[in-house]
Amino acid sequence: MFFRKFKSFFCVLILFSFFSIEKNVYAAKADYDSIPLLLNIDIQIETTEAINLMYDFEFEKSDKQFNWLIQEYGWHPLPYFLLGLSTWWKIAPDLDNKNLDNQFLFLMDTSIVLSKKIYNNYNKIEGAFFLAASYGFKGRLLSERKKWRKAAFSGRNALKFLKEVKGEENFIPEISFGNGLFNYYAIWVAEEYPLLKPIIRLFPKGDKKLGISQLDNAAKNSFYTRTEAQFFLMKILSQENNISRSFQLSNYLSDLFPNNSIFHGVNNSLLYRSGRFNECEKESLIIIENFKNNKYGYKHNLVRQAAFFLGEIYSSKSEIELSKKYYNESIEMAKIIDAEKMGYTLHSYFSLGKYAFNENDYFSAKKYFNKVIKLTKRSEKINIDSRIFIKKMR
Repeated sequence: MFFRKFKSFFCVLILFSFFSIEKNVYAAKADYDSIPLLLNIDIQIETTEAINLMYDFEFEKSDKQFNWLIQEYGWHPLPYFLLGLSTWWKIAPDLDNKNLDNQFLFLMDTSIVLSKKIYNNYNKIEGAFFLAASYGFKGRLLSERKKWRKAAFSGRNALKFLKEVKGEENFIPEISFGNGLFNYYAIWVAEEYPLLKPIIRLFPKGDKKLGISQLDNAAKNSFYTRTEAQFFLMKILSQENNISRSFQLSNYLSDLFPNNSIFHGVNNSLLYRSGRFNECEKESLIIIENFKNNKYGYKHNLVRQAAFFLGEIYSSKSEIELSKKYYNESIEMAKIIDAEKMGYTLHSYFSLGKYAFNENDYFSAKKYFNKVIKLTKRSEKINIDSRIFIKKMR
């Protein structure tokens, strides 16, 4: 019921915006004779607070301001894109929840319709940017939902319009964000998923080094996509094992947006990987407490990760009972979200098996090691090591 009312409301707004465009062509054209809305400093100042509130998960406050932008600039894709981006960040902490999918897709489709008006009538570069961004974010969700055909269609459209703005980064730094993502992931996907290489060959050739450079440019110089660029750059640098630079970004984002559970979780993971175990222990306990207090965005997967870190940290301190407690908590979270085959969970089972073995509790030890064997391939090291332990108990 809510979404039907919501959709009807936006349909009215869209129709009104089309009417306004047709009736006020010269007024709209005058705006573009001066400066595109995307680069309008006054608009950037007006949206700064709302964007910061969005990334800090203060959605009620941010959406109020984005809806005000719709009233003021309903003929332009910018406010719909921002409201769609806000909806994405509501979805992101719990990707299994599909309740907001239709709302997100509707807002991105609205942005696409209005972007085509801008593209065809006023400013091709700005229109192409919003078309690439809207199709890109739409494809992002569709791929999460494994709707591969629709995701591919959105991806092709995003690339089509990215090509049209190639070389315009000095005019609109936001463009570096999309180009950077494409250049990096075109290579990364081919490396990580060799079976997809025939499909990748159908797309333009990527360049990982260039992609990272473009994302760095967007992270420093763009306005609307700056935080998105920083977020992806942080993840990519982590994948590339540039932990110190990745940690700088994650620490900055986590400090700037303390209520953002995703930034909190990534920063905590990098604390662990950086060997900052005292800080990681503190943040992991905060994450678990936030989950227990039902703080927005703190879901089972974050607790699974944080509890595993605590299991490892307390193991290194020889605080065995605390270590067991948190390994078990990590396993319980994994069961809830069907993530038992993930590395943290397998290692938790294996560590509990070793504890039981050292305590001569062979019944429990066999149970844990057999669980590892069941969840892994025979050739995997953790599987081999588990079978070695079981032989020792015969």
